[in-house]
Formats: sequence, structure tokens, C-alpha cells
Amino acid sequence: MTFQMIARGIRVEMYLGICDFEYAAPQTVIVNVVAEGELPYRPKNIAECLDYSRVCAFVQAWKHRPHTELVETLLHDVVEFCFEDARVQRVAVEILKPDVIAYADAVGAGMNIDRDRYARLRAAAAT
Repeated sequence: MTFQMIARGIRVEMYLGICDFEYAAPQTVIVNVVAEGELPYRPKNIAECLDYSRVCAFVQAWKHRPHTELVETLLHDVVEFCFEDARVQRVAVEILKPDVIAYADAVGAGMNIDRDRYARLRAAAAT
């Protein structure tokens, strides 16, 4: 049975972006993650579940990282973190910056990928 771990609207203040003003001060970044994996029928404790608090803590730690230029870097970081749990087979993540463009609610990027495809992409990039 496939379960989804859903963590939406994770907010973190961090240095992110390529524009001059994005180097001057931290900005709000919003992260949405859905990780899918096989779990036992009616899990009995958190160890049998995909724990959304781990993903939230991972993203919150970004407030301590040095300036990151590309949202895409963070996308890969989230996907790799989620795939550390061998039960996770697919991850969908989006990273949004709500304060960058005044006439847009938010801008950003997303990725939706399964474990096998991600492993093939990483292997191809390593050669």
C-alpha cells in the first residue's frame, strides 16, 4: 500500500537567489514536499511511517547554510534527503519565493521524480 508523507508550506528565512537584492538579506522560502512509499498496513508507531517532522527540520536547517544561488540546488537536496529512507519511491517537491516578483504570489521551481530515474540521472552526471 502506497502512502504519502505531505509537508506543505514549510517556511524558512534564508539567503537564496541570483539577484543583488537577494544577497542583501534573507528572504522567506516556502517548501512543499510529497514523498510516496510503501508502509505496512496500519502502522503502529512513527518508525513505521514516513515522518514529516524530519523533512520540516531538514528544511528549517537551511537558515544556517551559506547563500545558495539556485532553487534547483535545494530541490536536489530535498529529493536526496527523502531518498535516504529506502521506503520512499517517489518525491515531489516545490520551492517557492513569495517576495521576489511583486505581481506574482510566488515564483520558484519543482521536481517530481522516482527513485530509479533519479539514480540513473545521478549516475549519468557522474560519468
